[in-house]
Amino acid sequence: MQSKGNMSPFKMFVTLIVGFLLGFAFAQLLFTTNCKITPVITISTSMKTKLSNCENPPKVNYQLYGDNEDMINSTNLQAWQLTENGEIIEILNQRQQPHKINRTLANRLFSEIRVVCWILTGPKNHAKKAIHVKRTWGSRCNKLLFMSSAEDEELGTIKLAVGEGRGNLWHKTREAMKYIYENHYNDGDWFLKADDDTYVILENLRAFLYSFSTDAPVYFGCKFKKYVRQGYMSGGAGYVLSKEALRRFALEAYPNRTICRQSNGGAEDEQMGYCLQNVGVVAGDSRDDEKRGRFFPFRLHDLIVPKNKSSWYWRYIFYATKAGLRCCSNNAISFHYIQPDYMYVLEYLIYNLSAFGISIEHHLPLKRNTSELVEKWRHEVSDNLLQSNNLL
Repeated sequence: MQSKGNMSPFKMFVTLIVGFLLGFAFAQLLFTTNCKITPVITISTSMKTKLSNCENPPKVNYQLYGDNEDMINSTNLQAWQLTENGEIIEILNQRQQPHKINRTLANRLFSEIRVVCWILTGPKNHAKKAIHVKRTWGSRCNKLLFMSSAEDEELGTIKLAVGEGRGNLWHKTREAMKYIYENHYNDGDWFLKADDDTYVILENLRAFLYSFSTDAPVYFGCKFKKYVRQGYMSGGAGYVLSKEALRRFALEAYPNRTICRQSNGGAEDEQMGYCLQNVGVVAGDSRDDEKRGRFFPFRLHDLIVPKNKSSWYWRYIFYATKAGLRCCSNNAISFHYIQPDYMYVLEYLIYNLSAFGISIEHHLPLKRNTSELVEKWRHEVSDNLLQSNNLL
């Protein structure tokens, strides 16, 4: 006879089956109700594909592993959402910051130093590169424009009547500058040209430009000593023109074929240097007080990890430059050859990561006599004694 305190094998079996069915039904309810859950996960490409099968994919706090650049499509790394076709789009960042961020100076400079950014891109790079500029540093420009030969609604490209390829870069740059002067001259105080694989720290750019008058005929960037007497700015590192510099280019250089090339061909940055020099626009010095550069035509690790000085860069650079940790200003402005995934790494390192117990107090730089500096830079001689030849 079975005692009252024990359950018969049949009842135990029934209880087990009922419990299993209830658990299965609850799990199905969670995952079939439009997949509306909010997990915190680490996601791979295969997981992305599986999640995209949901009618309304789940919101996730996304942690990426792997280097699949087409997975990275947001202005931050803390919050992501998958669309029905498996792409990642930006959602609001819900994570609480562990430290208080004071953006008073940055916000002030955003209003006082207006920067119109324009990105040199092409149809093949719209989704591969340019979109990541828009979703990272480009969002901090006062106005962001993408110059291409084709329309793109997501980017909002300006379609120029130019061809694609390296042989057309100068033509595209000329037409872009003319378009900006005619349509956006009053939208900015300074006008920044960058490539679709350039990363720019706008806060540092505005702080640097704060010292100078935009009425002066000057432009800044990574200054090379080759080809152009006063030097010219690297296109990859990006260069920024004052309001007066843009005006002179559009009204004096652009229409005059004797002082500014109108045909295709030629290096974009070199040709821009010629044209600006011929209308009295000076190539300025953007180094900091310790003579460290701010604009760079390479990735950060190419500059910090010491290498020999046999590459073309060391022969082209206008100012004597150090390698290693002394290469770069603490307030560096731009880097080139930045792949899309690394743009998000830089976003995190610059705008999210902080060392506990360490804070940096920032002060606006002093205003400088730009007219005197322009005359000094106009007659400046390179102090880089490394010889260069006419070949890249």
